[in-house]
Amino acid sequence: MTNVAVAPKNRSRLREQAGVHLRELDWLMLVTVALCCLGLVMAVSVRGSQLGVSPFDVMKQQGVKLLAGLVAFLLAALLPMSLVRRVAMPAFLLATIACLLVPLIGEPVKGAYRWIRIGTIQFQPVEPARFFLVLAISWILARAGQGLRSFRRGFVPAMGCAVLLVGALLAQPDHGNALLVLGLASCIALVAGVRVLHFLPFALLGLGGFALAAVQHDYVRGRLTDFLATRPDSQVGLGLIAVGSGGLFGRGLGQGWMKMNYVPEAHNDFVFAIVAEELGFVGSLFVLVAFTAFGYVCYRLVCKVKDPFLRYVVCGYALMVCMQAAANLLVVSGWAPAKGIDLPFVSTGGTSLMFCLAAVGLIGNAARTDRSGEFSSAVVSQ
Repeated sequence: MTNVAVAPKNRSRLREQAGVHLRELDWLMLVTVALCCLGLVMAVSVRGSQLGVSPFDVMKQQGVKLLAGLVAFLLAALLPMSLVRRVAMPAFLLATIACLLVPLIGEPVKGAYRWIRIGTIQFQPVEPARFFLVLAISWILARAGQGLRSFRRGFVPAMGCAVLLVGALLAQPDHGNALLVLGLASCIALVAGVRVLHFLPFALLGLGGFALAAVQHDYVRGRLTDFLATRPDSQVGLGLIAVGSGGLFGRGLGQGWMKMNYVPEAHNDFVFAIVAEELGFVGSLFVLVAFTAFGYVCYRLVCKVKDPFLRYVVCGYALMVCMQAAANLLVVSGWAPAKGIDLPFVSTGGTSLMFCLAAVGLIGNAARTDRSGEFSSAVVSQ
């Protein structure tokens, strides 16, 4: 009699929990679509204003990138999470090898190697490497179980993956993304329960190493100098002029003039400056609120996901998107040294857009899989 009475209550509780998951995923999709639409509009506004470039062609090119991102989103959302868990480490190792190959087969741009070109397609290997790093660390931390707080089972395997990728990025060299990778891996590990004391000596050693590596490159020293004393004719200085000239409601969509070869990388790294110029404080506030909402919805999902691996996946990809957005916005607003990091969903970079949408797909996939309650039992049976 007791079992008969409890079962309907359990079913009711599961239905209520499923409804909460679905509502939060709906909000997550709404924020993502809104940011992607803004990215499409700004791509036409910025690149369509260039001489010899048709706005229709720009819309078509950006539409193709969005279509590729949609395919990545659907693939990530529909793959069984048990399969995702199995391929996490091999995929990460392949992506890290691709980063190591960039200096050998890639083309130098401004003294650094970032891109690999295959025919007419070019991509940044750091984007898939950062994407699969989240999966690899989530798998390692979930497998550690109660040993998370130990140095050997928790800290060393998780941060070892990050250090491996950092070494590949420093060979390009790419100091900014290397720091971002270390910050991302550290945050995931700390949220999972790795002890803070394990990080302190290595953090001090790492900062010293980065400082030593940074002073060996003229462009890094130049960016640090400009950060401490921003010049009006520098990239950050011109971006700040664009942000300040927008006022409350902006100059109007398509009416900005700082995108006319004044602000470098106005369609990618500094697209937020053009948003602020053309849409004003209202447009800037929309971007900030959208990413805040993205982080808050993911936080609510993390608090509800029970399975460790799925919880770390949701947390990791939320941190990946939000940290990348924060790094970009801090640079444009002059609070961080200049670094080529795209604004997720808004910049025109196709590789970043595809893997950010894939991250959203995996967040939804992990939340739905945890709701079904089938993943944990599948892991135990293996």
